[in-house]
Amino acid sequence: MGFFRNYGLAVLVLLAGLWYYSCSQETPVKAESSVKAGQSPKGISASTQWMSPLAILRPGETPLWFELGREKPELVDSPGDASLKPFEPWPLTRWMTGFLIQEDRLIGTVNRSGFLVFIPAGEEDVALYPVTDAAGWENYTVASLFLYQKTPAVLLYRNDFFEEPLAVPPEPPVRGLAWGLIPGGSKPIGLELPALKSLPAGEGWEADALRLGKDGYWYYRGENRGRDKPVYFRSPDLASPGEPASAGDFRSASEPSPVREAPALLARLLEEAFKLSGPGTIPVAAVTFAESGGTRYFSETPPPAGETGEFVELSGYYRGGGAGFPGDPQGLVLFPGGKGVYGKLREGTIETGGFTLPSLPEKFSYTGIGLTGPALIALWEEREDLNVGAAGFMVIRWKSGPAFL
Repeated sequence: MGFFRNYGLAVLVLLAGLWYYSCSQETPVKAESSVKAGQSPKGISASTQWMSPLAILRPGETPLWFELGREKPELVDSPGDASLKPFEPWPLTRWMTGFLIQEDRLIGTVNRSGFLVFIPAGEEDVALYPVTDAAGWENYTVASLFLYQKTPAVLLYRNDFFEEPLAVPPEPPVRGLAWGLIPGGSKPIGLELPALKSLPAGEGWEADALRLGKDGYWYYRGENRGRDKPVYFRSPDLASPGEPASAGDFRSASEPSPVREAPALLARLLEEAFKLSGPGTIPVAAVTFAESGGTRYFSETPPPAGETGEFVELSGYYRGGGAGFPGDPQGLVLFPGGKGVYGKLREGTIETGGFTLPSLPEKFSYTGIGLTGPALIALWEEREDLNVGAAGFMVIRWKSGPAFL
């Protein structure tokens, strides 16, 4: 639901009415005690050697399930065994909003908590690092996850759709990953975005949306809690002041791109996935896109003639290779129920196939997917309309090459 969450609660309210693969079993998890204090496991870069990971994960054929705790994730036997939590509106509770790709790292953010970072640690393991500030984040909602000058960052804001905010506007509104910036730091740091200085300086104004438009500009909105009309700006990059934009510009920039504008490999995967979506559905894919430093949305444009069915949001992962992104281009597209398609570009030839992730209990859905080192990581949530109960992620081994299954 990331597209509909991020791009309009009004749309959400409107629409609300409307091959488990195998591989060799390994030791599932090495506890943090297996990593000496002050040392990093094999394969970790120098920029993170000052920080010990929470755990070293060794994925195998048995999935590792984690639910999101206030300060750190907790290992559970299955999503159905996660702590019973009351359903709460999505802006007010913990769930993973998505991923960023940074070199070989997979970086996620947890609403109301902080960052989770997954880094390959040798050929068989993945190191898990929570970089959290629950006390500083728990009164705010994550609006977007993006890269700012190569730093993973989020925009926080006060969501007042479901209840009146108690906290003051976040200052600064952007939090970055402390990684490599403050040696020894283990909490997100505040960042100043020059683009946001275009917003009015009066009391109560705050940015509540930031998105990369189809035209390559960054679009953002300022709100003053009903006392004034929202203001809109766009900027060619977040380090530059913005220029005024209209509400129409803002809405248009956030519309999904047509599949034909995707790179060839990703376009093939989207086409194959959309064919599987079945009649009566309109698929929209939210793809973690390495080269854009964030998430891009794709749909069939225009929709099939006369199509008025239910929207279904797929999640995806795409890494095009090249500088900063080693290896062959590869991608994944995943349905909420766990069925997906994969692909890889090898010596100019596109290889594709299908896969199915472990099944989830009723009311649970997969909401995101990514690859890092030997691991596939999939996000999951327990959902009821616009509310979230338990949430977490799953880790399982992913074999490269054509023998994915």
